[in-house]
Amino acid sequence: MSSAPAEWSATLPGSAVRLDIEPVDPDRHAQLVHGWMHRPHVIPWWQLDRPLDEIHHYLAGLTHLRAWIVSADGVPFGYVETYRAVDDPLAGYYLARTSDVGWHLLVGPERFLGSGLPRLLGYTFVADLLGLAGPSGVHHGDRVVCEPDVRNTRMHTFCRRLGFHPIGTIDLPEKRALLMACTTEEFRSARRTGTGSSYTEVSS
Repeated sequence: MSSAPAEWSATLPGSAVRLDIEPVDPDRHAQLVHGWMHRPHVIPWWQLDRPLDEIHHYLAGLTHLRAWIVSADGVPFGYVETYRAVDDPLAGYYLARTSDVGWHLLVGPERFLGSGLPRLLGYTFVADLLGLAGPSGVHHGDRVVCEPDVRNTRMHTFCRRLGFHPIGTIDLPEKRALLMACTTEEFRSARRTGTGSSYTEVSS
């Protein structure tokens, strides 16, 4: 894995909620991620409802992907993976730019769904990936891509509100996906038009 700050934090202007983001440590976080991967709302999209030792092996084996745990006021609720698209198998299924960066995410505890915190997580990471805010410095580019399952309409809506637009459908080995992308200008436009809210202020 690439080097990165041990952790960083983000707060939405006007909000008292702080997000703490830390790189995944397989020994510390495998149990937590294992539990989330077995949640009914996660299983269809991640397909990683496997034994604990396999989840530990998965996390320990990540190379081009950087994995993160996201907590709100000290309570873990999100798992995110970021990557450079040209280093990922996804690049074999569309015309990837060398400056494309990508992400995968899930919200583990059901009580956080629809709470507004997933949106804060989304704006925090997209701003960081586009180099607009955030100190991670691991994967920065001028376009963020993602490839949710074509059936995952909740994720499609979530991404559109962040400024993503559909590029087209692609057939990956594990799913038919809707390829979506968000440029810096689209991200800023989503904020200006009220599609989303201001991206976060971030500190290490």
